[in-house]
Amino acid sequence: MVAVREHLRSAEEFYEIGLKEYEEGKRSGDLLKMRQGCEKVFHAYVEASSALIQKHGFPEPESHADRVETLYKLGEKKLIEAGDDAFLYLHKYAYYDWRILPKVDETIKSVEEALNHVRRKTAR
Repeated sequence: MVAVREHLRSAEEFYEIGLKEYEEGKRSGDLLKMRQGCEKVFHAYVEASSALIQKHGFPEPESHADRVETLYKLGEKKLIEAGDDAFLYLHKYAYYDWRILPKVDETIKSVEEALNHVRRKTAR
């Protein structure tokens, strides 16, 4: 089992690298780089939420549905909403469907906010 700190470190690395790739791709018109950046930002959300879930003594989620169910138990509605958007706009549409929709920028920002929220919650 991965430690809470390791999940957070991974989340931070995924976010930083993903944001950089996305922004570089956006500036240069490189759709592949944008897609790869979106996928990394999505994985930042996965790692951050796993840190919070583990911090509260729950097992690692095996699916997005497991993750949502556990976050509901923890009362983390905003984190669920950020994850749903990340799953849809970054993972499905951007990465798998090659479609960068206008909501991608907002979704990346919500993942950053989710990461900051998890940092505060796991520091206690």
